Amino acid sequence: MSTKKEVNGIILILSCQKHKDTRLKEINLKNTSYANWEVVHVIGDFFLDANYKYENNENTHGKNYLYIRCEDSYLHLLKKLVLSIKAVYEIFDIKEGVLRCGDDLYFNEKNLVTFLNSRKYDYYGQSKKSESYKCVNKNVLRKRGIDLFMTRYYEKHSEDFLNPHHNLKGIDVSMYSLRPKIHGAIGVFFFLSNKACAILVNHMQKLNFNIFHRDRFTNSYPYIIEDCSVAFIMYMNDIVYIDNQAFIYKGNEYQRDIDDFMKSNTIVMHTNRYK
Repeated sequence: MSTKKEVNGIILILSCQKHKDTRLKEINLKNTSYANWEVVHVIGDFFLDANYKYENNENTHGKNYLYIRCEDSYLHLLKKLVLSIKAVYEIFDIKEGVLRCGDDLYFNEKNLVTFLNSRKYDYYGQSKKSESYKCVNKNVLRKRGIDLFMTRYYEKHSEDFLNPHHNLKGIDVSMYSLRPKIHGAIGVFFFLSNKACAILVNHMQKLNFNIFHRDRFTNSYPYIIEDCSVAFIMYMNDIVYIDNQAFIYKGNEYQRDIDDFMKSNTIVMHTNRYK
């Protein structure tokens, strides 16, 4: 008989050691569970002596923490996501799937519960193009482009190369800027069903969770930018992306927008975009 806790799903909040005492404390989720969806905060620990360590809210002053043995860097976010998904399926009996969340979100809890109780799709979120996508021809994924997002990020955060938990010594980020030109869910907030989560874990296990893997089909590096990576893996495995523009609030002025957001039908507000 399984001893796993039965839940409808996991609200997975990805963070890092740097933000444990800032962003994670500022998240406005007051409960550890919503509509039988468990809230789990993820942090990487490169030197952990086990694959993962789970601490429930009874011992952590009201939060569930999942420590994953992996690099805690921004560059390794896909690896952290997939390893954390693998772990929560070992810890919980999950009925629906995982809601992937960033640590820089402000939640409308009423709208969150409405969403959790609603119909969902295998790969479900909000894209910049405001449109769903079905990859009917895999050759479309061979269209590539140079994406300097990570290169520019590390130009501004060179101190990360010195953090032993990031394991970035000797890494030239600019070498991995060629990736498939595709769109999918914005990375701060999207849903993956049980089916999609299994595909994600299986795909990355075959690559030994190596984000620097050069994909032969596209002759590029699809696993460097997490949300682009998830889209690529979903499309390679015939999973359709369904778009919903009510996932993330769009605004430009924080103080005014916070009131408007709470009156809207959107679920989260991306606070970091105001900085």
